[in-house]
Amino acid sequence: MSNQRHGFYKDMPNDDYHASEGISKSGLDKINRSPAHYKYPKKSKSTRNMEIGTAIHAAILEPERFDKEYCVVSCDSRQKKEYKEQAAKFTGEMTLTKPESVNVLGMREAVESNLDAMKLLRLEGDAELSAFATDPETGIQIRARYDWITKDGIVVDVKKTQDLRKFAKSVAEYRYHVQEAFYRHVYRLITGEELKAFYFLAVEEESPHSNELFLLDDLSREIGEHYYRKDLRTYARCVENNYWPHGEFETVLELPNWEVSKYESDLEVFI
Repeated sequence: MSNQRHGFYKDMPNDDYHASEGISKSGLDKINRSPAHYKYPKKSKSTRNMEIGTAIHAAILEPERFDKEYCVVSCDSRQKKEYKEQAAKFTGEMTLTKPESVNVLGMREAVESNLDAMKLLRLEGDAELSAFATDPETGIQIRARYDWITKDGIVVDVKKTQDLRKFAKSVAEYRYHVQEAFYRHVYRLITGEELKAFYFLAVEEESPHSNELFLLDDLSREIGEHYYRKDLRTYARCVENNYWPHGEFETVLELPNWEVSKYESDLEVFI
């Protein structure tokens, strides 16, 4: 355990962070599905959607770096010769077509018109700050990467969404409440203090890119705390026993309600 990292690490490349020892929130999501999904993950590579997500984060949180490092070509397709030539000089993930750049920069412009969001993003702080700590209960190395964190402990986490009106469903589906609780825990272990606030900056992908800052209520945070602890303890047991089960399932199945309703409606026809 003596070689475990502890503290904040500025300017750590994203690939280095993901290759580092320790379980992250995305790892806990896999544990939540089943330990086997964590231990034996499906091999995956970066998708264009993921690359655009990274570009959005850079444009909003590190605009100077985005303007310096990203390349925009005038064509509308990545299959065009012009795009391929530029992508070979830079990298494909940092070369955007014109429509892609319009969308990314449109999201940045929309966020810049959100005075509440910009008030936080203009405070002294760090973008993409990597953090490592050791969970005292389990002895497990844990890690987090803060989108934006101010010097006095306010976090802004950028999330792209389709519809702000449905963002609460996204919080539940993608376990953002677990993320907040986990990130609060990492910060507490490093600093000995509590985060002052944790905001989700949700930005719609489609024009006009409506965006809003959201805070979780106390119950949502309590639920997030419960599940990250549950997942972390499960992970610790799996590590200790080197046993990675596929989860527990009810072996007697029930048909979904819509199929039962269909059956009941058919019965009424013959009565």
